[in-house]
Amino acid sequence: PPVGWSVISDIDDTIKVSSVTDRRELLANTFLRPFQAVGGMAERYQGWAEQGVAFHYVSSSPWQLHHALSELCVAHGFPKGSFHLRSFRLRDHMLRRVLLIRRTGKSAAIRELLEQFPHRRFVLVGDSGERDAELYAAAARRYPNQVAAIFIRQLPERPLDAVRSAKIFRNVPRGRWQLFEHPEELPSRLGP
Repeated sequence: PPVGWSVISDIDDTIKVSSVTDRRELLANTFLRPFQAVGGMAERYQGWAEQGVAFHYVSSSPWQLHHALSELCVAHGFPKGSFHLRSFRLRDHMLRRVLLIRRTGKSAAIRELLEQFPHRRFVLVGDSGERDAELYAAAARRYPNQVAAIFIRQLPERPLDAVRSAKIFRNVPRGRWQLFEHPEELPSRLGP
């Protein structure tokens, strides 16, 4: 719908246990082990979905994982939504391409969603493992009338401290962003 509320959610370490801060664990959790959901996130998202919130899942994961990620969402009760994954071909220059796309892929997907639905309000949910906070803060500054809230899950191995948070969220009103460790800390209702 052209109006209403939407959640743009990161996948890795926001709803799926990935361990992005440890490349070896990330590869094992992506290609060798069964996918695991982050506890409590599906329940919080379902509560929001029951209020009519639409969901968009964004990730730097390759599109080849779409089916497995969809299965994770169904198996653990995450709301249906659109998936925005990165394009990846084995013949690409892997290291250069991975580094470039990790920086630009999610940002472009978020920008496209915000521009595609200019009359919707968005809640951006991510984690402190990579650059979600930076990407989301930039989106909030660029689209202040659309980005209503930013929620960043604190990863124990790479939490955001007060100094880094203040720098990242410069010029983003303090009431619009929140760090959390457990999904129960997130509001049960979105919207006015």
